[in-house]
This record gives sequence, structure tokens and C-alpha cells, in this order.
Amino acid sequence: MSEPDGGKSGGMSWHEMRPPTDRDHAARDPMVAPPGLLDVPRLNGWAAQWDQLVDSSPLPSPFLRSWWLTGIGGPGRHFLLVVDGTHLLGGLALEQRHPMLGVRMMGDGTLCPDHLDLLAAPGHEAVVVSLVRDWLRRPGQRFLDLRGIRAGARLIEALPGHVRRQPMAVAPFTSLSDSPEAYRATLPSQFRKNLRIGAKRLAAEGVKHQTIRGQAVLPRLDILRELHQSQWGSRSRFLPVFDRFAAGFAGGSVADEVAVHELGNDNLVVATVTAFEVAGRVSLYQSARLTDRRWRDATTVLLAAIIDDACRRGFSEVDFLRGDEPYKGRFTPNRREILRLVAGNGIVGRLGGVTQEATFQATQTAVRCVRFGRAAVTRWKA
Repeated sequence: MSEPDGGKSGGMSWHEMRPPTDRDHAARDPMVAPPGLLDVPRLNGWAAQWDQLVDSSPLPSPFLRSWWLTGIGGPGRHFLLVVDGTHLLGGLALEQRHPMLGVRMMGDGTLCPDHLDLLAAPGHEAVVVSLVRDWLRRPGQRFLDLRGIRAGARLIEALPGHVRRQPMAVAPFTSLSDSPEAYRATLPSQFRKNLRIGAKRLAAEGVKHQTIRGQAVLPRLDILRELHQSQWGSRSRFLPVFDRFAAGFAGGSVADEVAVHELGNDNLVVATVTAFEVAGRVSLYQSARLTDRRWRDATTVLLAAIIDDACRRGFSEVDFLRGDEPYKGRFTPNRREILRLVAGNGIVGRLGGVTQEATFQATQTAVRCVRFGRAAVTRWKA
């Protein structure tokens, strides 16, 4: 099967295109080829339809956007594409960096992608799951260690053998009101008071919130890198993968689906937060700030300003992504579970699962011990 010409779909939505449903396939002409699966290293002409599938998914994740996967992906990429002629019905993004490390979700690792799953066009879920399952269960030895999976993922149905499900993290989120005032009215009164005091004090220092979008985003990433280095230094797990992050974020700037929020003035940036703006949802990703006590509460005040901006622009939700840090709970009581799925084929899959299970449990125990002893260094902190 070949890719569609240039990957164009004439700007039509899935409802306008109305590809045939699974019921249509059952009754089709037996001489017409049924849907099939392509295993390709790049999306190329399928990118536009892939992003339409993200939009129509139960929980659209920015980490499944074509521009993110294109920017951060390395060798060993597998885009499993379920196609019917020139229509993309669904797919799954995997990677295998080394045979002994098994198969994982594309982009997994220090970049910490959340809410991952296979993609399927509405009405085509069954055929997508079936074809992906056939590919994953084909003869051969393989071990799958899939992290950052959303609860209720259809991917679970496609995995081979016994699937181990492990809670990995939670992702706090808040639904947004029609106005900043309506949203803030839902916050605890003492927290609202502290926000007003902190915002007033920082405004007196001459700093204010500004939002950067489009191509102007890229130069601001240098400020993020500098502040992150100053704040965390050698403890940072983000800086070693910063270039991969920047490549993915650059693609988002071209699509106008990312933003950099800053608290500062013309000469100084006090705090910065990077965010994805995908499918009506704002997902808060990396942040950094000056640590001088003069700028205390800067990130908290900036987060409140970001949520105000999201309310005004009509977004439906702000997602704080993985991590149960207390400051997130001050903004929202809602949480989503994020899972790790372990499965495999053959003896490699079984032995790999046992080894990875032991490593995972040891790591979790170590993390808990560290958290009891001191505050953990997390993705980003207020």
C-alpha cells in the first residue's frame, strides 16, 4: 500500500470524509482489499490524518502529535498504521532503541510523555485493535514495557499474553470555567488570598505575565535552559534531553500548538513555563525560575495567570501532567491515573517482564524512601 498523495485530506474532518465503518467492511466486495497495517519509521504523508485521530481520541495527548513524535523520535521507530486505501483508520507509535531493552512507547523515558494509547477513528476501533494485535502477536520473541498509558486505554486489548498493569503516577487536572473569576471562585479562600498578595508584591517589583507563541517561542527556550541549569544544575534529568525536547517543541511552534509563559520584564525573566495547547486542552510541561527569595511564589502566580489566560481563550481544561506535588492540589482536586503495561511474546517476553518488574519495584521503593527523607526533585516545582 502506498501513502496518500502528499498526505492531504482536503481539509475535511473525519465526519466529512466518512470513511467506511467496520460494518461496511464486512459487507464490502470480496475483490476489494480489506484494511491493512503498515510498519513505517516516519509518518510523512499520513501526518495530517494522524493528528485528526489525536483530536478525536478520548483524551487527546500532545505527546501523540505528529510534530512531537517527529521531533523527539530516534532510531528504531515503528509507526503501525492501519489504513484503508488512502484513509488512515488508526495507529500506534512504538520504538525499540536496542533489542535487549524491548519495545516501548515512542518518546518514553526522561521526556515523560503522558496519556498515551493507540489511535482509532470513531467506528473503527475493533479493526484497529485487531490488526495491531496481530502485529504484536506475530511469531518471534519480544518484550513490551509501555509507560505513560492512560487508564482505560484500548491498547490493553491489543497486547500479547498476560498483561501486567501497574499504577505509575497521577496527573492532576482542572476543568475550566467561562471566566477567570468563575474559576478562581472554586479555589480555597486562603489560597485565593495568598495569590492576590503574591501577585501584588511581584507586580510592585515591575514584573508581569507575558505569553509567547509561534516562531517567537524558540529563542525563549534558551531562557528555560539557563534558568533550569541555575535552579537544578547537575541534579536535572531534563537538561540531558533538552535538545530533543526543543526539536519537538519547535514543531509545535510551527503548528501554533505550544506556548511559553513568562513572568518578567524587558530585562529579566523571573519564571517560565512551557505549555502544549492541543485539542482544547492546555498541558503544563517544563518550568524553571530564579531561586532568590525576592521572587518567591513566582511560579505559583505564573500558573494562576496561565489558567486565567486559558479561561479567556476558551480552553476546556488545564492538565498539570504527571506528579502529585502538593502545589498542584491547590489548583485542582481532580486526578487521572497513568499506567505502565508489561507484556511480551515468548521466553524473552516472560523473562524480561520478571526482570523489569523487579527493577520497577526496587525503583519505586527507593523513590518512596527519598520522599520520606527530603523533598524529591520532580519534573517542575512551584
